[in-house]
Amino acid sequence: MDAQQLSQVEALCETLYTGASSTDNGKQISRSEAQNRLLSLQSSADYIPQCQYILDNSSSQYARLVASNSLTELITKHWNNFTVPQRIDIRNYVLGYLANQGPSLQDFCVVSLIKLVCRITKLGWFDDPTHRELADDVTKFLQATVDHCILGLKILNQLVDELNIPTTGRTLMQHRKTSVSFRDVCLFKVFQLGLTTLKQLQTRAIATNPRQEAILGEQSLSLTVRCLSFDFIGTNPDESTEDIGTIQAPSTWRNVLQDP
Repeated sequence: MDAQQLSQVEALCETLYTGASSTDNGKQISRSEAQNRLLSLQSSADYIPQCQYILDNSSSQYARLVASNSLTELITKHWNNFTVPQRIDIRNYVLGYLANQGPSLQDFCVVSLIKLVCRITKLGWFDDPTHRELADDVTKFLQATVDHCILGLKILNQLVDELNIPTTGRTLMQHRKTSVSFRDVCLFKVFQLGLTTLKQLQTRAIATNPRQEAILGEQSLSLTVRCLSFDFIGTNPDESTEDIGTIQAPSTWRNVLQDP
């Protein structure tokens, strides 16, 4: 991809998301036509470099969103086509991108990129220990600026969701194997990170403005609730719609639950 092609992609994204007019050889392009053209980015794993080029070089938030969504689809569909080092490289690229660009991105771009890195983490959970260290990597976000702390909490929230909810195209057995490992290896650590942030907010250990304080409180509280709502014992949520109001947390969590 070059600068001219990038400009064309950006124009298509503006048409798709805002209805702004764009043309091709003098012909007006409709929203549906723009969408069809942009979907070509999801047609082959060969488009991954183009998606990365868009993320690295575009100033359009909509183009970044399309690139991120396309990467998620490509990674999910073509996971087995990548070597373990390639998977780790993509994971590190996205995490680094969030660290460097995240605070300046629109929320919808952040959400898409976080979903991407969490999907990679889930699919690669047993590939390499690196994928199981995401919570440790996110700790660096929590210790940086307030905006990075917010990003880190959003990543952890999505990580719990990603590992708790089955992914289309993967068997229930594959999901449970990964989910159980995440529960045993990582979930308690994530839960403690949420509690720690709540305590820091309570004691004013984090210097924030009112907006940041509200977001941090919402994200950290949401994280602790997600952890406690995790499917600890592999119950299929479709089997019952009743909320029985109990928490199936491991006994090793008892001390923290009784005295958080």
